[in-house]
Amino acid sequence: MYLLTNEILSRQSTWKMSECDVYIFLLSNGEALKEHASVNHIRAVPYEEGYYPPPLWNYKGYYIVFLLKAENALQTATNMVTLYNFKKTENLLLLRPSRNYLLASTHSLYSVSTGLTLLDFWSHKKFHKGQNLFPKKTNNLKGAELTVATFEHPPSVVYVYDENNNLRSRIGVDMQIIHGLTKAKNFTVNFKEVSSVEKWGFKYSNGSWDGLMGEVIKETADISVCNVFNEHFRWNEVDFSYPYNFMPGCFIAPSPKPLVNWISPALPFTWDTWVSIGVSLIVGGILLAIISALSINKESSEFKSLTYNYLYILTSFTMRSVTIIPSYNPTRIYAGFVWLFSLIISTGYSANLVAFLSVTTTTSPIDTLSQLASSGLRFGAHSFWKTQFSGSSDPAVKYIFENLETDLDIYTLFEEVDKGKFALVENKQYLEVNRDARFTYGDEATIRIVGECLIPYSISLILPKNSPLTPNLATDLLHLFESGMIQKWQKDVVTLYRKQFEEKRKLKASLIVSGTKALSLDHLQGVFYITGIGYIISAILLFFEQIFKPTTQKSMTMTDN
Repeated sequence: MYLLTNEILSRQSTWKMSECDVYIFLLSNGEALKEHASVNHIRAVPYEEGYYPPPLWNYKGYYIVFLLKAENALQTATNMVTLYNFKKTENLLLLRPSRNYLLASTHSLYSVSTGLTLLDFWSHKKFHKGQNLFPKKTNNLKGAELTVATFEHPPSVVYVYDENNNLRSRIGVDMQIIHGLTKAKNFTVNFKEVSSVEKWGFKYSNGSWDGLMGEVIKETADISVCNVFNEHFRWNEVDFSYPYNFMPGCFIAPSPKPLVNWISPALPFTWDTWVSIGVSLIVGGILLAIISALSINKESSEFKSLTYNYLYILTSFTMRSVTIIPSYNPTRIYAGFVWLFSLIISTGYSANLVAFLSVTTTTSPIDTLSQLASSGLRFGAHSFWKTQFSGSSDPAVKYIFENLETDLDIYTLFEEVDKGKFALVENKQYLEVNRDARFTYGDEATIRIVGECLIPYSISLILPKNSPLTPNLATDLLHLFESGMIQKWQKDVVTLYRKQFEEKRKLKASLIVSGTKALSLDHLQGVFYITGIGYIISAILLFFEQIFKPTTQKSMTMTDN
């Protein structure tokens, strides 16, 4: 037993949790306890390097406050229920003398009433009602109103508007959870909107927060909810409920785009195949000239021309018949193998060319973070993701971190992703619902989630530090998760959210024509480009030939003379 002084109340050892955790106060005037209980001891000490010292109060302890005099500072009911630390303490028993009785009372959590609830009275060495003197108050909040901070973020929170664009209701996975808790804990909700700019909250250099985090830290909201990741850098600031969902963070990027059709004639072979064919043509022409020159039986004079030999090999590549056939065995054997090689190459090309001319080919999809980093896209995200990427040693992630833009509107950023300018990182279920609802037309989506995602995150409610609700919500949230209700609500809200964009999707899908098509000029434009290039090269050669023709003729005339 100690004499109650400010020094005793300010010791960390006084409030250290133990197996017993019972605090008995015998108060004559109560001024010291009243003063101490009115202070938020977490925020009373300056914030330093992400750390707040332990509070000078044990919120999970059992408090028995015996008022020895009627004029005690805590005697007034208003004082007891409005003091900061008593409002966060569930297990409180107030004993007050009254005539021949000792009254046992307690307070109500989150109640707007300043009155105390009479539990029992003591006389003749016993309590007469036999009630539990430390009832579980968070199991029944008796209709108290709790403030819940949130904002729209499908499928966690979806706003439903009437024909006049007035907010009619809030639906979504997280809203269903709140509605379920209101029934389980018997409380009502006053929703508080967080701006679309602040969202989950940003931490400033002075340690303050805005957004959902700021509302809870400042205790202007009893609960904040909207797909909040249970992250370690927030643990010193708020309390997290039991996780009710788990979701990875992913990037969403443009779907593969159609390649321009003018390059279709080159697509049946890969670039290394084309290089090999080109080398074969060059080597083949040179070898044909060498064989013809070294043969004992001289071939036709045309084979003495290197350009003719190249044309001869090229003719075999294009499966065209040749006017001159080698006369002797060495050249014939060589030409035969060239024809066999050309037959295989030409047949493979012709068979594959039909597919590339009739079907629109696309660019390669982005499936890894390395491909994403080298894609040339800009990267957008909420500022939260800066903290997630900052410590990574992966070169691709470091590059994304260095180029990540956070001063953007996430909702409208999807349009920039669709245009092929941006990649966006967010919770996977948020990306999925926006992709399916806004950018999927028929069976085709114009944006896609990158296959390589980040680690899964736990999703929880956030509450003020030392909130009495925190330990008591775990059972209800666990039941919701294990029952499969959360997964069902997610499917329901996705279906409803998709309906908001149904007309837009139908209009876009109607423009996608499927089925067999005749080859048009669009499909064959590459062939015309090749022909045009051939015409240009021929014209250039003809031009130079005409320039040098007079000189050649003059030389011939002088020789004749």
